[in-house]
Amino acid sequence: MLRRVLSELERPQTLAQVAARVGVEPGALWGMLETLQQGGYVGLAYSESPACNVACGGCALRNLCPAADSETPPPTPVWRLTPKGRRALEQGL
Repeated sequence: MLRRVLSELERPQTLAQVAARVGVEPGALWGMLETLQQGGYVGLAYSESPACNVACGGCALRNLCPAADSETPPPTPVWRLTPKGRRALEQGL
C-alpha cells in the first residue's frame, strides 16, 4: 500500500485525490501520509516547500500541481514525493 501511495505522489495531489485513486479512507491515508512525512518521504507542495526543492516557476510538475504558485501551504494540503521518497520508490520500497 505504501508503495502505491508513493507512486501516486509522483504527481502532487490532495489527500482526497490520492484516497480515491488508491481506494482507501481519507482518515487512514492521513495517518500514512503523516508517517511518510516524518520519515522524509513525502511533504506538502507549495512554492517554498522543502519537499519541492524548487520554486513553482522551475518545477517540471507545475502544470499538474494543484498548489502551483502558492507561497504558503494551500487550505487543502497538496502532497508530493520528496527526493528521498523518489529514491525509495526507484529502489522498490
